[in-house]
Amino acid sequence: MSRKGIITLFGILVLLFIGSAYAQVPMASFLSDRTGDDEVYLLYDDGEVKQLTNNKAKVFTPEWSPDGKYIVFDTNVRGAENFDLFLIDLTDPLKPKQVDLTGPPDGPGVKLSAPRWAPTGDPRILVYATGLPNPDNWDVGMLTLDARGKADVLINITNADGEGIGQDQEGSWSPDGTKIVFEGERNKFKDRAQMDIFIADAEIRGAGENQINLTNHEAPDQRARWSPDGTAVVFQSKRDGNWEIYTVGIDGENLTRITENDKTDRNAEWSPGGIVFESQRDGNYEIYKSDPDGNNQINLSNHEKSDQKPIWSTKGTRILFESKRDGKREIYFVQADGAGLRNLTNHEDNDTDARWNPVYELRSVEPQNKRFTTLGDIKRTSLMQNFPNPFNPETWIPYYLADAAAVTLRIYNVKGELIRSIDVGRQAAGTYTSKQRAVYWDGKDDTGQAVASGVYFYQLLADDFSETRRMVVMK
Repeated sequence: MSRKGIITLFGILVLLFIGSAYAQVPMASFLSDRTGDDEVYLLYDDGEVKQLTNNKAKVFTPEWSPDGKYIVFDTNVRGAENFDLFLIDLTDPLKPKQVDLTGPPDGPGVKLSAPRWAPTGDPRILVYATGLPNPDNWDVGMLTLDARGKADVLINITNADGEGIGQDQEGSWSPDGTKIVFEGERNKFKDRAQMDIFIADAEIRGAGENQINLTNHEAPDQRARWSPDGTAVVFQSKRDGNWEIYTVGIDGENLTRITENDKTDRNAEWSPGGIVFESQRDGNYEIYKSDPDGNNQINLSNHEKSDQKPIWSTKGTRILFESKRDGKREIYFVQADGAGLRNLTNHEDNDTDARWNPVYELRSVEPQNKRFTTLGDIKRTSLMQNFPNPFNPETWIPYYLADAAAVTLRIYNVKGELIRSIDVGRQAAGTYTSKQRAVYWDGKDDTGQAVASGVYFYQLLADDFSETRRMVVMK
């Protein structure tokens, strides 16, 4: 071969290598105890799993930097409850490096927990701990990194001026990185402290200023997360006796109840795709999605075993969650409309706490490799809440079929009179939750007349299965 030919071939091989390396963007991280201790792993969309740490210590939720180059986590490699922050440097994917950010002899080493990167990409990490400067029990603070990527300054945000009476925890960045929302037990009811939701400034200059109490209730309000536009937060509250999901504006106005049932709804996350949360309303924990106003609540996971800890992808099109449907915890994937359910990890030990790589959606395609297990079988036929609800004049009624069945949808008024019957016909087992697949009702009775405002009941008949739910026409 000529010298020119060799150079051309070499160039092609280099391009192929670069293209291959570029395509191998980690999809997500997760924790697994498959080596006997919780360690950090990477998950790729071809099903490959890579172990990143081998610390033989307690490890808690890894969090990605916004550029996907670093993962930070807390671990007690020094033993007991001495938790330090560690960084995994992924800038060279072939040689990831682990760096101790806060341990001796240079770092603060003060039981730092739950690290979260600033969303704007600057070297600030949100933590909560009992040993921050000017401490009062647990406080939420911020660790800044220097040019070498080592711990620089540790700042107490929630007790900057002595405001943080009692515990302050669960800090979460605003989308622009200028504020945090957190839960604090500063308000007392009958001499008993209770968690409420607060906001504070979080830039390095002025950190902890302009603290606002968003909720003030005798029942606990906890685990607040920001809306994508930064104008509101979603949180869980026990104000009706069990955990429900609420939203409130960052001025403390426009409190909205998102869920309303006699079972637990919790662990909500808000993204451009809506609000996703876990609910016990079907007898075990399932993953649900809702519009920000509480309408269009859809069960995305639908299984007899628990599905929990939903996490939105960056664009709000996909969700990771963990499930016990195989007897131990594993990581699963589902699209925002409930389609494409996949088992992403399949191991005899527990895989938990999945987190999306923030740049994965920007640099890769949908997982298509056959090594994924596609779970097309629905385990339980069930009728879901119609959407929108209330509605005028039309609505869609979603459901799941565990087996092929002849489907009929019947609608009754409050007197129990049948006003409309929709014969859907025989359908295959599957998911019928999108507008394209759910049963459509135009708000008219069997004579073609529009029904009046009020409460109506809809019943799904699928062979021997029958279930009824309520809906509201509001004109």
